[in-house]
Amino acid sequence: MPKALGEMEHEKLQFVDTLRALAIIGVLLVHVSQHVDGISGWIQKGLNMGAKGVALFYLASAFTLFLSLSRRSQDRRETTSAYLLRRFFRIAPLYYIMLGIYLMVNGTGPRFWLGDQDTVTIANIAAHILFLNGLNPYWMNSIIGVEWSIAVECMFYLLVPVLCKLIRSVRHAAWFVLIIVVLSFALNKGFATYSWISDHFLWGHYLYLWFPNQLPVFALGIILFFLWRNEQHWKSIDRISGGVLLVSVLFALWGGMTDYLIGGGLLLGAYALYYWQPGWMLNRVWSWIGRLSYSMYLTHMLVLGLITQMNFPFAPIVNLIMMFMMTLLLTAGLSWLTYLWIEQPGILLGKNLFPV
Repeated sequence: MPKALGEMEHEKLQFVDTLRALAIIGVLLVHVSQHVDGISGWIQKGLNMGAKGVALFYLASAFTLFLSLSRRSQDRRETTSAYLLRRFFRIAPLYYIMLGIYLMVNGTGPRFWLGDQDTVTIANIAAHILFLNGLNPYWMNSIIGVEWSIAVECMFYLLVPVLCKLIRSVRHAAWFVLIIVVLSFALNKGFATYSWISDHFLWGHYLYLWFPNQLPVFALGIILFFLWRNEQHWKSIDRISGGVLLVSVLFALWGGMTDYLIGGGLLLGAYALYYWQPGWMLNRVWSWIGRLSYSMYLTHMLVLGLITQMNFPFAPIVNLIMMFMMTLLLTAGLSWLTYLWIEQPGILLGKNLFPV
């Protein structure tokens, strides 16, 4: 029997779940490895690439947001406020609960991201609640330890309705990529020269994580969406679009924008995953992890905090494998509960309040 339309659509988009699964596994790997002593340099460098899992999250996010809004674009009942409120109910319930839990577990005392500030202030907490923590280097990552990316994501949410109206093709997306790459480079260079805080080391970390430095990867996710939507796929990149993208790559090489170049590699990998549909990467296991990825992202630091209290007396690579598997399994189990009890009810509430 022929497959139902909904089932076919799910299979076409299953690669997005796999991207999210790969993203969270990369994040887990890099955070676990930071607590294992004695890992050889080249292995540690490879594990540090797991931090690029956040870029995969951004790539998948831009793709799905453009897909969602493009489907709703013909409905006159759809408004920007409805879109933003649905996004709020998608991320806020679990995020707010985890903010409270991490504050109770870790307290409000000094830590790296607070710099020379002594405590997590009421203003800091309020900025987190409003998703504005990304505007201050002392607040950006000072409660959970990974919330910087959520602040960045929310800033992108605000841009998406405008971008969906302006970017209508692969060519438009290519021009947007080039503009953003140049703008990101200029802003980073300018702000690197004039630090706004006394801790220059922390300022450097902030400029790496802040929204302008991450936006080029979102732009690549928009490219992925238009490649996916066009029946010609990669052949839809004409000479002008290809030339513009090539210029962006050459500019990134000249400017030392390694993250953009890695993002380009992730784009190619994501497209290959969709195009070839490998069964060992597109299956229920990867989809399950992908669906839990947001919960896993917010809960894994709690789990890792418990696991690091244990003594692992083996060789570094054995300790790494053991700690990673324990972190993965326990985080997945905890996240299944938060997904069922917090994430899903929040998503359904947003859909019921704004069903368009």
